[in-house]
Amino acid sequence: MESTKAVPKIKFEDVSLIYDDGVKSYKAISDMSFSVDEGEFVSIIGASGCGKSSTLSVLAGLRNPTAGRLMIDGVESRGTSKNRGVVFQHYSLFPWMTAEGNVSFGIRQAMPELPIEEAREAAVSYLARVGLTGFEEKYPHELSGGMQQRTAIARTIAMQPDILLLDEPFGAIDARNRVVLQDLLLEVLGQESAPKTIVLVTHDIDEAILLSDRILFMDGKSVAAEFVVPFERPRVREAIYASNEYMRLRQSLMRCFFNQASSEGAYI
Repeated sequence: MESTKAVPKIKFEDVSLIYDDGVKSYKAISDMSFSVDEGEFVSIIGASGCGKSSTLSVLAGLRNPTAGRLMIDGVESRGTSKNRGVVFQHYSLFPWMTAEGNVSFGIRQAMPELPIEEAREAAVSYLARVGLTGFEEKYPHELSGGMQQRTAIARTIAMQPDILLLDEPFGAIDARNRVVLQDLLLEVLGQESAPKTIVLVTHDIDEAILLSDRILFMDGKSVAAEFVVPFERPRVREAIYASNEYMRLRQSLMRCFFNQASSEGAYI
């Protein structure tokens, strides 16, 4: 009987990535396999240097695998694509453009047929969704770090990619604004007519639990463990953090870090 299981939105098939400068080489990812279903939110965590950001660079098409294949909707993918949007840790805004200009530029890149005025109207709407009404004409240097990251999030979501890739997007933000932006991301994504497929790279265990459907733990340049997050959406931070399920999952993830640290002879 023919299987009716849906093709994964994203599939890593035995992917390896080697950096080679002509003098020496370094393996950043080793024989890595995992999949992400359409509409799923998956976080990748692990110690510094385990290959998390390299994995995201392959997913984004910024680097092609040295071996193995990246499959998108069942088709091998090489190079960048408009159906994948990336939010980086450092805000990656054009300093000579206003907040509205940055967002409308992204929209026009994704939808070149859209009239300029409509792109501007859409940009203003998306900036409002991330709480930046009144800041549309400000330049990046006139915005706080949190506001710059809100602008970057608005730009990426406004481009309407099928896949959203987040590379420690709140890592450079202070603790208070990190919480604000996490909640904002949940709220904005909840407003989308169709759920996006999302992969988040983070060092933050609590962030991964709050946002994700599944968590992949990387060790040895590949996926060493996988955890299902047992909380329904929409999520309330306080209720999750007070639950026994949260404590059990957090302890399991911490054990992964400490087991890794023990095997390396140092604490993470």
